[in-house]
Amino acid sequence: MDQLQSKDAHDCARIGRIVRPDEVHAHLAEHGIAVFQGLQGAQHLIELGQTLGAVLPHPDSDEHGVTVITERNSPRIGALTAGFTRAAVAAHTDRADLPVPPPLLLTLCTVQATMGGESIFVDGAAVHRVLAVQAPDALRALNQPGAVSYGRTHVYTGPVFEPTSHGRRVRLRLWPRDAGRFSPEAESALEPLQQAISAQTFTMRLKAGQGYVIDNHRWLHGRRPFTGDRVMLRIGVHPHPTMQLETGIANFPHQREGRG
Repeated sequence: MDQLQSKDAHDCARIGRIVRPDEVHAHLAEHGIAVFQGLQGAQHLIELGQTLGAVLPHPDSDEHGVTVITERNSPRIGALTAGFTRAAVAAHTDRADLPVPPPLLLTLCTVQATMGGESIFVDGAAVHRVLAVQAPDALRALNQPGAVSYGRTHVYTGPVFEPTSHGRRVRLRLWPRDAGRFSPEAESALEPLQQAISAQTFTMRLKAGQGYVIDNHRWLHGRRPFTGDRVMLRIGVHPHPTMQLETGIANFPHQREGRG
């Protein structure tokens, strides 16, 4: 990696250190994110994904589930298509409109941008803790059943921090502000939410052959603008039951209290 930046450099270096492919599972279970290197193309990415679970289809993927994220000639550019441009992409949850968004995202860099293009990461667990302490009213608003609606073909309406059915975890669902329809109460909570996100953001400038796995129910991801060519490969994965990997944010008592 060319660059590793965070508000807390020590924590960033610990969480974002490069691990071997056979270390991904353990690092992912502990931190919800794992950074790897040494993969050479789509087949290697698929093979790594299959060690973790089943590769999921995506509207923009090929028949193997691989989405090529690079600049495309598209007449319509919006919050949900910015990934196929050279513009910045706000930190977000992948496919937040689905009944259950892909639990894991695997991304591999095959062509590094000439300048910029740093990958952005935000730990939703840290954001949740900050809101619980510093902006509990905002957290309560974001936790309401009708806080936000996403999507057109698939529509999700519910809290931004959604409790899972078993109650042990909270699933973060966040799209860019102009891609969702927020309730008036949740709209008023977006400023403290964005402040918490900004405070918990760190970036990596990945080289070709480097990539990452994130818990898509906990970590937000995005990208800074770039120049030149930049090519990333992406797959979504549903973990094997035998992995016993619980995705999302651990539901601690203060989080349940934040639901008012």
